[in-house]
Amino acid sequence: MSDANVKLEKVEGAINALSERLKVPPLRVIEVYRSEFKRLAAQSRIETYLEVLAMRNTKSILVANGRVGGRIEPR
Repeated sequence: MSDANVKLEKVEGAINALSERLKVPPLRVIEVYRSEFKRLAAQSRIETYLEVLAMRNTKSILVANGRVGGRIEPR
């Protein structure tokens, strides 16, 4: 799947919300999201939930990285 198929418009609100909640720059969220989306798309035969799964994985990765480098405040 090419970069063109990573449609950020569909998940722009989720990216911004995750950025604010985790206090991570939006560009970092986008970077991780694109990477996860491409990784999942390469393995996927059905693309229905790719955005949801990629966003979930993005959050997990950013939270794990935040715990290593500093504390992430709960909601």
